[in-house]
Amino acid sequence: MQNHVRKELDGILNGIRPFFHQINFIKPLVWEGTYSNGCKVIIKGALKRDVLSKQIYLSTCCPASFVSFISFVDGEWVKESNGVYWACMEFIPGRSLLYSVKEERQLAIEKVAQFHQEATGHKFQNIPRISLKQKWTTRFFRFTRSVQPELFSAEQNSLIQRYIKIGQYVLSEMSIDDLEIDAFNNGYIVHGDPAHHNFIFNRHNLLLIDGDLAVYAPKEYDYLQLINRMLPYCDWSLDELTNYTIPALNNCLTNPSLRRLIAYPADFYREWLMEPNGRKQLLIKTAQQDDVRSALMSLVLK
Repeated sequence: MQNHVRKELDGILNGIRPFFHQINFIKPLVWEGTYSNGCKVIIKGALKRDVLSKQIYLSTCCPASFVSFISFVDGEWVKESNGVYWACMEFIPGRSLLYSVKEERQLAIEKVAQFHQEATGHKFQNIPRISLKQKWTTRFFRFTRSVQPELFSAEQNSLIQRYIKIGQYVLSEMSIDDLEIDAFNNGYIVHGDPAHHNFIFNRHNLLLIDGDLAVYAPKEYDYLQLINRMLPYCDWSLDELTNYTIPALNNCLTNPSLRRLIAYPADFYREWLMEPNGRKQLLIKTAQQDDVRSALMSLVLK
């Protein structure tokens, strides 16, 4: 069965395989390619050409903050093979960041700020706009439809219902349309997914990778994601995040209409939907953090 799956994966590469001496599987739609001269690249796939085109564009206008893309040896930047589009990303030895380490959380925040600075003002048709309220509302209803109370204890169902009420309240109070319009008019581009694994880090450099979700949006949206992902490692306290002089980050912490968005349990909904088999474990973990997290929610919702 495993060999059959591997053959199917190999088949989507037929159109680009002749360019490489060797191709090794990393994960779905990500391969390592080696040219005959020994040079390595990461071969990144996407189901839509635009997803790769915008990242190639970002690599040219954000050279200090976003990983470089390289053309194929025949000069083409994107190639199609069996319904999948492929591009070559620079191979950089390194690792993901560790949000459990304070210094690396700082590196992530500073790198995102640098990316915003480099990306601002660029206009590219393949970079879309976003409605955060629409995105969060869709995730919220996917979550509520997936809840099966009969599978969980009374205490767990109580926690689930409380997180539903918080999400519902935050969505009802969201008023950010003007912010999104201004962001588009000013050409603000955000990465869209500054998770720890979307950085490549070594002792010489730190770069953002995987800009699949890059959009025109307020810079605050990247920081809201960073806050959400980093808070579990900060004991659900915002104190560490007040030490920066980054206007968009500070706006998330001080502007009431943005500050309340910190309460939206995006991580809880995301993990619930992505790992259906891990929902009971997620509820156990969430219950263990519930006291400090609830205190933060109450603080930002004042």
